Amino acid sequence: MNALKLICLLVIVPLLLAALGGWERERAGEAAAWLINYQADVSATRQTLQTLATQNPTALIDLGEEKIGIQPALERLDKITAELPTAQRINSGMRTLAPWVMGLGLLAALIGVAALAGTLWAGRRARQSREKLLQAFALGSRLLPYVLVSHVVAMATTVALALSFEGLAMWHIGRLGRGEFKLMAVLAVIAAFCLYSIWLLLKQSRHMLGMFKPEPLEMFGAVVTPAQAPALWRDVNTLAGKLGALSPDHIVVSLTQGFYVTSSEAHVQPAHTTLHGRTLHVPLLYLGLLSRDEIGAVIGHELAHFAGEDTEYSLRFLPIYDGVNRSLAVLLDTLLASDLIQEWLMRPSFLFGVFFMQRFDHAVNHWSRERELLADAAGARLVGNGAAASALLRVSVLQPLIEDALLALCDSASEEDLPAAALAALQGRELQVPPQALEIHQPHPTDSHPSNGERLQALAVSPDDALHSATRLVDAHVANGQIDAYFSAPRTLREQLSRDLIDVAVTENTAHTALLETLATSTDGERELHEGGRWRGVLMAVCAVPFVGLGLAIMSQPWLAPERLKSNTLSAIGAGAAIAVIALIFLWLGVRRFKRAPQVALRLTPEHFVFANLAQPLPIEHIAGVTLQFMQGIWVTVELTPEAPLPERRKTAFGVPGARINKKKRQVLLQMAQLCIDNQKLEPYEGLSLMLDYVNASLARKILQHRED
Repeated sequence: MNALKLICLLVIVPLLLAALGGWERERAGEAAAWLINYQADVSATRQTLQTLATQNPTALIDLGEEKIGIQPALERLDKITAELPTAQRINSGMRTLAPWVMGLGLLAALIGVAALAGTLWAGRRARQSREKLLQAFALGSRLLPYVLVSHVVAMATTVALALSFEGLAMWHIGRLGRGEFKLMAVLAVIAAFCLYSIWLLLKQSRHMLGMFKPEPLEMFGAVVTPAQAPALWRDVNTLAGKLGALSPDHIVVSLTQGFYVTSSEAHVQPAHTTLHGRTLHVPLLYLGLLSRDEIGAVIGHELAHFAGEDTEYSLRFLPIYDGVNRSLAVLLDTLLASDLIQEWLMRPSFLFGVFFMQRFDHAVNHWSRERELLADAAGARLVGNGAAASALLRVSVLQPLIEDALLALCDSASEEDLPAAALAALQGRELQVPPQALEIHQPHPTDSHPSNGERLQALAVSPDDALHSATRLVDAHVANGQIDAYFSAPRTLREQLSRDLIDVAVTENTAHTALLETLATSTDGERELHEGGRWRGVLMAVCAVPFVGLGLAIMSQPWLAPERLKSNTLSAIGAGAAIAVIALIFLWLGVRRFKRAPQVALRLTPEHFVFANLAQPLPIEHIAGVTLQFMQGIWVTVELTPEAPLPERRKTAFGVPGARINKKKRQVLLQMAQLCIDNQKLEPYEGLSLMLDYVNASLARKILQHRED
């Protein structure tokens, strides 16, 4: 997040408004003094005219532009006198508004400074200890939303009052012009818009005030009670007792994700169950794929987060921190779906929310690393360092294989027992260690982990020893038996989890297929893009012809009238030649534009982009992306995929638009003055959208065809 941008939004802009208020206050004071003097002058002038009227009733008053009689002059003074109270009331309103503009602008700037300084202070304090991290973050998460709402209200009110002042400042004694009325009306509308924005802000305040309110964690699986999973609950409670940790309030079992604990509020799908308190998530398949010691190490690691000093951090800080991140995601979705006014109101809050979180990220990552290594040590104390290291790498080895097996089984949707089918797919399969095994970070929905290499080093276990145990073959029969031993009705649980996962997969596949079918049929036939605008080429060429003649005429002067240009022969020839050459260039460009106008520059087909000067059509499957740039016309840039061969160019006739090849960047570039189809000009975004439609349609057809095969 750019801190300068936030300083500008939260501090500099309000200070500029406060400075405007100071200038308005000075102008209002000067206007008040002028009105007092003006009223005195009117009174003195009235007395003078009344005296003159008694002495010479037919006298004329010279006003500079005209001369009028005494009585009309007195009538004009009467009108001015009648308008003076209105002018004084307007001036009084201006003198009232100006200090408010100054004060609210300074208040908004003060709020911005306090918010930024407080966040920076809290971020530094959070790096000192986990206790201070919890205190600083909890305080900030409570106060900052209200600070931001106050800042936006102060800013919107300041702008509304400043515009109201400027509108009143345009009023003057005498008849107002039509333009003045219009400008005053525009300022009034903008001021009303600002007040309306405040009302919208209050409507949206639930998003802004709730931006630091923890959002529930979404989980997918089934909640198992001690009666449904007696052995699992018994082992978990035993491990918690050995660690001196708090036992979980709930256990959720699923076929996806890994082991983790959370104390956030959780929504478990598809049963729509809401859980409060400590929840342990257990992936069913790992209960069979890991040894009992490895399972003890992993679950012990998770339960260690509810032991000792880590308990308060896990129970109080992480739910708030994770919830704030999810709240920001929700706020961003709301922001993207909002209209212009709502977006203008909410964007500073979102940007500051991101800035606020970034100030804590370093401290959170530091303490998360420390607590994960301590949790590893706690789990290792229960079963030994070797089992803890083996479990760590075995999960990394098996995770991608399990995901692939479940995806394939869900696509077929023919299995009632996905765990058994997935284990059968892994039966006897040689397990390969990924090259980046030691750099892998264990996935977790709410927390960050050190890399596997760091964790093995902290456990003082050789990677080779851990890898040897982690890559042992899978015995499906043993794994199934080990899983079933944890539950009272394993068959029922397996079928429930399988049915739930398949239903989700089928729903997502159906929606994805519908989207692909829509994309596949979004284009019809072929479309030909050309420059168009023949009349521009004709106009350019016709306009250039007289200048060609002029240049030739100037060049011929030394020979047609030598007596006039004895000393300026070279100058005349040079000037005439320059004019003629420039005109010829424009003539050439005009003829070229005339010839290019109807020529097909790019033909879009269902499977190819066909450029006029490329030896072969460019297959859409070789296209990685299409963009437009505006520089001396429109540049169509087609990015090629890394494996695509570079296309070859061929010579074309004069006036045929051709593409260039940037071999280094692997791009095909086409410059056009404009985009047309059937002599109808397209807006650039329409042309880009059309090209992307053809790309997406081709890719969608290939995906659908691959599914059918």
